[in-house]
Amino acid sequence: MNPLIPGFGLIFLAAVSGGVFAVPLKMRRRYTWENTWLLGFLFALIIIPLITVNVFLPMWFAAVRAAGIKAMIIAMVFGFLWGWGSVTFAIGITCIGLSLGYAVIMGINTVVGSTIPMIRRWGRVPGDAKLVVLLGLLICLIGTAICGKAGVMRERVAGSTSEVDALFSGQRSMAMRVFIIGLLWCVLSGVLSACVNLGFDFANRVSKEALRLGAHPLSATLGPWIPVYWGGFLAILIGTGSVMIRQRTWKNYLAPGTASDFGFAIILGCLNFLAQIPYGIGAYYLGRLGTTVGWVVNIASSLLVANAFGFLTGEWKVAPKSSIKMLYGGLAVLVLSMIILASGNSLAA
Repeated sequence: MNPLIPGFGLIFLAAVSGGVFAVPLKMRRRYTWENTWLLGFLFALIIIPLITVNVFLPMWFAAVRAAGIKAMIIAMVFGFLWGWGSVTFAIGITCIGLSLGYAVIMGINTVVGSTIPMIRRWGRVPGDAKLVVLLGLLICLIGTAICGKAGVMRERVAGSTSEVDALFSGQRSMAMRVFIIGLLWCVLSGVLSACVNLGFDFANRVSKEALRLGAHPLSATLGPWIPVYWGGFLAILIGTGSVMIRQRTWKNYLAPGTASDFGFAIILGCLNFLAQIPYGIGAYYLGRLGTTVGWVVNIASSLLVANAFGFLTGEWKVAPKSSIKMLYGGLAVLVLSMIILASGNSLAA
C-alpha cells in the first residue's frame, strides 16, 4: 500500500477529531465546563494513553526511566504549561464560541510553536528559511487579527453573556466585556499550548531509549507523550479542581440526571486523544512530508472543521454577513500562513 494513503488518512482523522473535540463542551446540561474538562482529560491524558502504551510499547516505563530524571522533569514542566493552555482553551471558547476561539488559539499557537524551535536553532538556520518563516509569522498574526475583528463585529450585533464572566468577575456584565475577556483567554491559551512542542523535544529521549530496548519505530513514537501528558493533567487537575472546590460544582458528579453529561465528557476525552496520536503515526508514514505538508493538512483541516461545527451549532446565526465574510477571509489568511510556515520549516530542515 502507498504510505501516503494511511499517512494522510490518519492525519485527517486527527484533524477532524481536533476540530470537533470541544463540541461536547457545548452539549452538557448539568455539568459546568470544569466538570466536563477534568473528566474528559482524565481519559485523554491518563487512562487511554496508559492502556495504549501498555499494549503497543510494553517497555515504556523502562524507556522513561532510562531517559533520565532531568529530561523528564523538563518535559513535565512544559507539559504543565501546555495543560494550563488547555484550561484557558475551555474558558476562552466558552466565552467567545468554538469557531472564533479555535481560530484565534490555533493562530497564536502556530506563531509561538513555529518560532520557539526556530530560535533555539537560529544560528544553523539558512537565511532564506528565516525570511520565509518571518513572513509566515507576520501573515499568521494578520489572519488572527482579522478573525478577532470578525468576532467583534458579531458581538456588536448578537451579544451574549457567559458563566465564565460570572466565575471571574463575580457578576454578569456587558457582552462586549465578556467577549474581550474570552479573547484574552484564547490568546493566552495559544501561547501556553505551544509549550507542548518543547515538551516533546525534551522527551524525545524516551523514543531513543525505547528503540534501544527493541521497540518498533512506530511504537516508539508513543513514548514522549507520557511525561508531557503527566505534566499536562496535573495543571488541568489544579485549574479545574480549584474552580470546583470554590464553586462547589464537584457535587455535579454525584447529581442525578447527569449520565448524558458523563458520556459527553468521555467523548471529549476520546476525541482529544484521537487528535494527537493518529497525527504522530500519520507523520511517520509520510516521512519528511510529515513535518511539512502533513502539518499543514492537520492544522488547516482542524480549523475548517471547528468553524463548520461553530456554524452548525448556531454561533453565527444572527451575525451580520460582513462579519462572516471577514471570518472567512481571516481563515484563508491563516491557512496561507501555515503553508508558508511549513515551507520555511522544510527549508530549515
